Amino acid sequence: MTDNAPSLRRSLLRYLLIPLSVLLVFSSIVTYLIARNYANIAYDRALFDSVETIEEQIRFKNGKAALELPEIAWNILRFDPQDKVYFAVRQADGRLLAGEADIPYPSPKAARATGQAIFHDGTLHGEAVRIASLYANPGGQVKDKTGRVLVQVAETLNKREKIVREVLWAVVIPQLILILLAGASVWFGVARSLAPLEQLRDAIGKRTHRDLSPVQDESAPREVQPLLRAINDLMQRMSQMLGVQRHFIADASHQLRTPLAGLSIQTELALRHSDPEALQHSLGQIRAGVERTNHLVHQLLALARAEAGSYLSQKFESVDLNEVASMQTAEWVPQAMQKQIDLDYEGPGKTITIHGQALLLREMLANVLDNAIRYTPRGGKIVVRLVAGEHPLLTVEDSGPGVPPEERERVFERFYRASDNGETGTGLGLAIVREIARTHGARAWLESASPQGGTRVNIEFGNPPVH
Repeated sequence: MTDNAPSLRRSLLRYLLIPLSVLLVFSSIVTYLIARNYANIAYDRALFDSVETIEEQIRFKNGKAALELPEIAWNILRFDPQDKVYFAVRQADGRLLAGEADIPYPSPKAARATGQAIFHDGTLHGEAVRIASLYANPGGQVKDKTGRVLVQVAETLNKREKIVREVLWAVVIPQLILILLAGASVWFGVARSLAPLEQLRDAIGKRTHRDLSPVQDESAPREVQPLLRAINDLMQRMSQMLGVQRHFIADASHQLRTPLAGLSIQTELALRHSDPEALQHSLGQIRAGVERTNHLVHQLLALARAEAGSYLSQKFESVDLNEVASMQTAEWVPQAMQKQIDLDYEGPGKTITIHGQALLLREMLANVLDNAIRYTPRGGKIVVRLVAGEHPLLTVEDSGPGVPPEERERVFERFYRASDNGETGTGLGLAIVREIARTHGARAWLESASPQGGTRVNIEFGNPPVH
C-alpha cells in the first residue's frame, strides 16, 4: 500500500469537517450581523434619549434658539467609561449653537420630518462613531423647516463592539468545540468499525499461497460482505484453475513418459546398428514415435486451452457458427483425400450467430474430424452438418465401425480409447470436444449414424456459456 492511497478516516473527516467548517463560518457571519443589529438597536435608543434630553433644553429668545444646558447636566450625559460622547446643536442654516462642530451631518436623503430620529455612522477625530440626529422645533415656535434646529449626539463604538464580540464568541466557541468532538467521534467510530477489516487482513495475511479456502465473512460489516463474497468467488476460481493445472501436469507427465522412453530406446538401438536396413527401420520407428509424441503434445495443449477457455469466457464474442464449420471442414479435405474419404459439408446457407471463441470452436471441430478420418476406413464417407434452430445442432457423421453403446460415454474421458478400434491415438480428442462444448454452453454426445454402423457426434448449442 502506497502513502498516496486514500484513507477512509481522512475521507470521512474531510467530508464531515469541511461542511461543518463552512457552516461555522456562515453561522459566525450571521451571528455577527444579528448581534451588531441588536446592539445598535439597544444603544441607539440610549443615544436618542440623550438627543431628546438636549432638545428639551433648547429655548427661543427674541426669535433665536439657545441651549440652556448646565455644565453638570452635560457632564452626566457624556459620562461613559468605555466610549467618548460628543454633541452638537446647529441652526438649520448650519450655524453651530453649541457642541462639536466636526460631527458629520446626516445624509440629505435622511432629512425626515421634524421629531423623527435619524441614525447614521461616521468618523470623528479619526474614530468611527454612531450618530443620532434630530431636526427639532422646540416648543413649536418655528413654522417652517428653515427655522428648525439640528440636534446630534455621537458616540464611539467600543461597547457596541465589545458586546458583539461577547455574543459572537458565546456562539462560535460551543460550535467549534462541537465540531472538534464530532471529528474525534468520527475518528474513534471509524477505528472501531475498521477493526473487523483489520482482523480479516491479519487472517488473510497469515495464509500461505496454498490456502485458498473461503474467507469467513460472518463478522464483517454488511457493506464489506459483497467484497468478501467476490474475493471468495475469485479464490474458488483460482483453486479450480490450479486444480486443472495440477491435473493437466499429472496427465501430461504420465502420457509423455511412455513415448519419450520409447524414443530413447529406439535411438539407442539406432546407434548400435551397423546394418543400413536395420538403421533405416529404427529411424522409421523414431519418426513414427516423434509424430505420435507431437500429436500427443498438440492434444494436451488443446485440452489446456479448452479448460482455460471456461475461465476466459468473459472474452467471448459473436461468432458465425456456419462460417467456422464450413471453413474448418474445408481445411480437413486434404487429410480425407489421402484415405480416399468423401468429406462433405451441409450448412443452412445463412448466418448462425452464437456467443463464443472462434479459435476454440475450430479446435473442437478439428478434433471431431481427426477422430472421424482416423477411424473411418479407406473409401468411406464423412458428413458435417449444421442445422439451424433455437438450439443449433452441429453433427459429424462417419461410416466407420462405430462405438459400442456401453463405451459412448466413456470415450469422452481423458486418455480412454475404445477397444478394438485398430488405431493408435491419445484418447484426448473427444475429451477436448466435450470441454470446449461445455465452455460454450453446449452438450456433446455420440450415437449410431445408421443401423448399418458408423458414428454420429452431436453438439447442440443454446445454453449460456459455463464460467
